[in-house]
Amino acid sequence: MRYSSRHHRTSPRWPLVWSFAVPFLFIIGYFAVQRVWPLGNQSVMTVDLGQQYIDFFAYFKKTLLAHPETFFYSFSKGLGGEMIGTFAYYLLSPLNFLLFLFPGTSLSVGIWLLMALKLGLAGLFACVYLRQPERHLAPAVQAALAVSYGLCAYLIVNHYNVMWLDGVYLLPLLLVTLEWQRTARRIWAYPLLLAVTFIVNYYIGYMIALFLVLYWVWYQSQFAANLRTWLRQGVRFAWTSLLGAGLSLFILLPTLFALSDSKGTYTVKAIDWTIEYNPLKLLPKMVSGAYSFDQMSSGQANIYTGMIVLLGVILYFFNRWVPWQEKIVAGGISLFLLASLFFQPFDLLWHGFQFPVWYPYRFSFVVSLWGILLTARVWPLLPQFRAWQGWLLLIPGIVIVGYSAWQLPKLEFIHWPAILFTGAFAVAAVCLVALHDRSWHWWPLALLLCVTLEMLTNGVLSLNQLSYISQSDYANYTNNLQAAVSKIQKTSPEPFYRIGKTFERTKDDAMQTDFFGGSHFNSMMEPRQPNLYDRLGLPAGDGQISYTNGTLITDAVLDMRYYLQDTKSYSVLDSHDLAGHPMMFPNAYRPDLAFYDHVATQTMTATYRNPYALSLVYAGSDRALKHVRLPNYPLSEQEALMNELTGSQDWHSLFIPILHPTITTSNIKKDDNETISGTFYRSNKLKPATVTYSFIASSNDPYYVTFGNNMPIKDMTIRVNGREVKQYDSFRSPVAFNLAAHHAGRRVTLSFTFSNNDSVSMDGLAFYRFDLAEFEKMDQQLQNQAGEITNFKQDAITATVTTTKTAPTVYTSIPASPGWQVLVDGQPQKTKQLMNTFVAFTPKKTGRHTVQIRYVAPGWRVGVTGSLLALILWGLVVFFDRKHYWSAGSPVALSPSSTKWWRKA
Repeated sequence: MRYSSRHHRTSPRWPLVWSFAVPFLFIIGYFAVQRVWPLGNQSVMTVDLGQQYIDFFAYFKKTLLAHPETFFYSFSKGLGGEMIGTFAYYLLSPLNFLLFLFPGTSLSVGIWLLMALKLGLAGLFACVYLRQPERHLAPAVQAALAVSYGLCAYLIVNHYNVMWLDGVYLLPLLLVTLEWQRTARRIWAYPLLLAVTFIVNYYIGYMIALFLVLYWVWYQSQFAANLRTWLRQGVRFAWTSLLGAGLSLFILLPTLFALSDSKGTYTVKAIDWTIEYNPLKLLPKMVSGAYSFDQMSSGQANIYTGMIVLLGVILYFFNRWVPWQEKIVAGGISLFLLASLFFQPFDLLWHGFQFPVWYPYRFSFVVSLWGILLTARVWPLLPQFRAWQGWLLLIPGIVIVGYSAWQLPKLEFIHWPAILFTGAFAVAAVCLVALHDRSWHWWPLALLLCVTLEMLTNGVLSLNQLSYISQSDYANYTNNLQAAVSKIQKTSPEPFYRIGKTFERTKDDAMQTDFFGGSHFNSMMEPRQPNLYDRLGLPAGDGQISYTNGTLITDAVLDMRYYLQDTKSYSVLDSHDLAGHPMMFPNAYRPDLAFYDHVATQTMTATYRNPYALSLVYAGSDRALKHVRLPNYPLSEQEALMNELTGSQDWHSLFIPILHPTITTSNIKKDDNETISGTFYRSNKLKPATVTYSFIASSNDPYYVTFGNNMPIKDMTIRVNGREVKQYDSFRSPVAFNLAAHHAGRRVTLSFTFSNNDSVSMDGLAFYRFDLAEFEKMDQQLQNQAGEITNFKQDAITATVTTTKTAPTVYTSIPASPGWQVLVDGQPQKTKQLMNTFVAFTPKKTGRHTVQIRYVAPGWRVGVTGSLLALILWGLVVFFDRKHYWSAGSPVALSPSSTKWWRKA
């Protein structure tokens, strides 16, 4: 084996500093130039970081400071849901404790620091791997390759997906500890670090576990001389990996149960053996800055790691000093990784057999690292290059630049400057590789600066494709919402209530400002709540719900006891200007709030108290347990629910249809058969078209209309009585819309204006008057049967409730997550479900009962027990390892034949 003598010198420490500092300072510097707050009014928040993660981080802080029980369960997660799965996916990075240094809305600055630290650690730990003595790499090469990892395309474009980055920076350290096993030294380190990897993010940890298997096979191919060695090392790898999983079982097991009730329900059952796209489309992704907003949702993998690494991978397979057996293994792994970028079954394998929603190919960091590993392996074995060989090294760059230039008119994620930069860096990389064996003093500095400049260029070009929300939008909204919520919490006499809003910055506002709401966005969300919202006429989708289209019935049943109205956009009854002050992000129209009690006014919000809200626990007729779904008729579903809960002998119609509203049109082709829910065609394609419905309100009752899920709400402007109103535009089932209230004797108009579509179908459009008087009678009956909450914590509720022959069943608005246990008068009680969603139960006897409802996370106790046992085993490993260390007098173990039995295993 040939190694240059200069690679044997003791490696200095400056590469470690460089490898950390360059990625760290890049993130700090780039956003400082963009004038991120407090330097300006920008922030680091974009896409899901601004819409989801920052609210989770606020929730993380509140959990540790005020509500430790919400680590297990929280009523801020939509209507309520388990939280271990959410913590395991988003919030268990140890670096998150730094966020306690950033109070209030300065939290965004703390996230900025987290980004920089995680990219810096990726570079640092990559350098730790590369500086191991067996790597035989010069300091400049160590630093250059480590920077290539710390600023690889995956880390740059996923800088805002901060929960994924911990596993990425831990992976190089894991490889170091895995290599220690070959010589049976520090065996305790690998299972410990593997456990940490699983704990900080099980999702990326799963991908890393797959890669560790591949890496172990490749690494053993370099050293294992016979089958016995393979078996001995394989057994050691297996039991230490299982020990690592055991140490993290206290998180993994309850998370597995949580997945089975949420994200796991979307697992692909049948695999389609197809190619996802032409593999040639990967070539433009090798161009510097190959990224755009559209690439987030449906692009190719982000694998740019620099031209030096690309050349290193190619040279690895053409180097005669690399054993052919090792090349075969590396070739198989390389083909598998490459195929995973476009072959659907392999892609699904990396993602746990679930198609990712946005951010495809989330495992591509292992592709970048694999390229660096092959480059590091071949670098000390590089031969002297002849001139013609140097010219051949230009071919990869020519292919990438040429194909990208040819396809440029079809590609929105690259541009000519990026292609020219790529060509220049390709030429520079070839020159540096071709001259690697010269003893020129400037060569190490040239390599380091060239690679660093290349990766910084990719970082700038990539991040320039993104837009970020302003700090003031986040801070002003959050501060105003927090003020309104805090006032309710100080004055409300009830221990439990939910708060609805007619405005929304994110669906996770409740987590940001610590209240119980009805909206949520979380990949770990249980499907039962979106399914319920579909039935009740509320917007929902996979992993998200939005309580924007409530009615008096849903407000009552779901205990929306308070409602916040944005006073600056439009009031309940008075004239309004939607664009007057958009600070509070209005997204709902609820004139029926006029029937609620106005209790407070803040700078930007008015607070209403709902007199119809039911208790969290109440008694009702057992007929509701047999409720039958009425697909696509959400108001009929609500009406049926009220009749069934009250046990009405005679059916009470609450929503009375308005069959013949007046239809007027503008710029619409005439149709003699125009119907309410018909299709309307634009006459002049150059002008907008309008369809208007109107009727005279016969009473002051609320009026509602249903929108079908095929109505193109996104492409229409909605006006009520001539004033523009907002409707949340993403829903998959018909939704209810509150049209008017307190409008007796006056004309009510609803108009839709569209200018992008040639036609629109008013699918599912129907108008109704709500019988308020009848509803009040039914609601009062249920309120008379309400339970009293005597003690409330989010995972343990005690209440008293009285059941009767006509109301023998106890209902709640607690989502029936596995783990809820009910005791009635101290005895275990079997539970049922209301609408396949809420906890309900029927005590054996009627009368007054003391009810205890408590939550125990499924798998938690068994997981903790398993982790404690694994910890004991790990402690024995540490003990024997330390004992052997001192007896041997060296941290390097003896030969395998002289080790103890547990090391041989």
